[in-house]
Formats: sequence, C-alpha cells, structure tokens
Amino acid sequence: MKATKTQTYYNQNHKELIERYNSATPTPLYKLFNRYIQKSHKVLDIGFGSGRDLQYIRTLGAECWGVDSTQGFVEALKQDSYFKERLFCAKLPILDLKIDVKFDVIVCIAVIMHLRQDELRIWVEDIKNYLGVGGKVIVSYSVTPREDDERFFEDLRGGVVGEIFFGAGFRLVEEVFSCDSLSRDIEWRSEVYEL
Repeated sequence: MKATKTQTYYNQNHKELIERYNSATPTPLYKLFNRYIQKSHKVLDIGFGSGRDLQYIRTLGAECWGVDSTQGFVEALKQDSYFKERLFCAKLPILDLKIDVKFDVIVCIAVIMHLRQDELRIWVEDIKNYLGVGGKVIVSYSVTPREDDERFFEDLRGGVVGEIFFGAGFRLVEEVFSCDSLSRDIEWRSEVYEL
C-alpha cells in the first residue's frame, strides 16, 4: 500500500468510518455474495474495515476470517467473540498470514484502489496461496478519480484489474457496475474471478 497517508487516514478515522460504513446498504455487492458464497464455505475478507461485510457473510452460513491493516478495525470487530481468533492485522500486498486454511472465497471490497499497479500484481499472486481449488475472488473498487481525497487512489480504469488477474491465471466469472451506497458521486466496479 502506498500508504503512509492512506494508512494514517484509516488509523486516525477508524471510529467514525465504522459508523459510516455500517450505514451503507451495498445491495449489488450482497447479491454477488449470495450467488458465490455458500453455507460452510471458508471466506477471507481482506480489508474488512467496519466488519459490515464479514457479518453479512456470516449470516450466509460461511466460516469467516478477516484481515485489515488498521489495528482499530481489528480491535473493534474482535469484540464479537466469533471473530476473536479469526482476525489478523497485516498490510498489503503480501499477507503473510500464519494460518493453515484454504479459502473457497476471498473478498476484497474498496481496498485495491489504494494499491499501485505493481503492488496489485504482487497481491494477486500472493492470494493464490490462500485459495483452494476453484477458489473465487470477489473484488470491488472505485473507478471514479478522487483528486480531492487525502488517501492514495490508483487509476484502475480501462481493464487494468482484469489484465492483472488474467495474467495470474484467473478467469472472469461476473462483473457488475454500481453507484455508491453512501450516495457519493463514485462509480464502483465489482468483479468475480475464479482460479
């Protein structure tokens, strides 16, 4: 993560971000979760933030784990006893998780646009180590430029993400475009890739 300013932003604002993220209703995203996450699937949420999506995935009957680079997000979600031993604090692009689990689905929502393209390539290769045979990745990222934001945002328009996943041996299963669930003037692209 090009992250000093991005990581600093999340470290300083995690409490108010938890409230803001939990107020969103990401309907198009949850429709993807409903289609690709089944009961008893093992799911890893990378960059889980408020934990909103992990909590929803858990209602689908999946076994859930999460990783985030912001300690405040990790500590807040650990208040739920289910997640106490299932959360990790790690920075991208290399996870280096000490866990012996192969995941059916890896979810990464609103994270990869904070990675430079070279870091994104490293991350895509790294997550292959955590996926089981036929494993899927559900990724969602903004494609709207954000020059006025203090965080780092990579320009991921023009099929950049697909090229990186294809180069790592994934195939595209589904893609969805949607508006921002927090009513900001931001367009989101959600994609499902299979290894």
